[in-house]
Amino acid sequence: MTRDEALSVFGLDAGASAFEVSAAYRELAQMLHPDKYGDNKRLRARAEQHMRSLNEARSVLTGGRPPVAGSSRSHTPADTPEQIALEAAARARAAETARLAIVVQLRTLRERRRGFMSLLVFSAAAMLICSRLRGTVAMLGFSVSSMLVIWGAADTIALGNQISVLRRRSLELMKTRDAARDIARQARDL
Repeated sequence: MTRDEALSVFGLDAGASAFEVSAAYRELAQMLHPDKYGDNKRLRARAEQHMRSLNEARSVLTGGRPPVAGSSRSHTPADTPEQIALEAAARARAAETARLAIVVQLRTLRERRRGFMSLLVFSAAAMLICSRLRGTVAMLGFSVSSMLVIWGAADTIALGNQISVLRRRSLELMKTRDAARDIARQARDL
């Protein structure tokens, strides 16, 4: 992974400071963590893939050095409006980056669901045609097409559930982004 690719993973510009990298990593790791997806194994696996990408990007941007404890963020509350605005802006960027990653997943899953729905329709039509015919080939065609109908229906339902989980997560991230932007704007106005 190049430095530019690593910066794009975090949604940062080329002149990002170490603090911005650390804040973006922290926020994205919190938003895209696999634990956010509960028992859904497929979404959890995708979130683990995103975490690997985040870890690799952080490694590229920090030169492979692990972050020093306490150096990226003080454990005391922010003292100035500028610090509050910076933290809120980093959270808003991280929320938008996480949301965009989820939107890409949503598009992919919707395309796959359309493909399975097409499979379901064509298989149901083939099953209906084969049910009207006689002979061994017709029985074999009926068996195969009925299995494809079941497979298409099961995957369509499973993908629909994953899509609804990702849609809810995308809306949560959008609310987080908007709230963080409001906080950053209010802090800048102080």
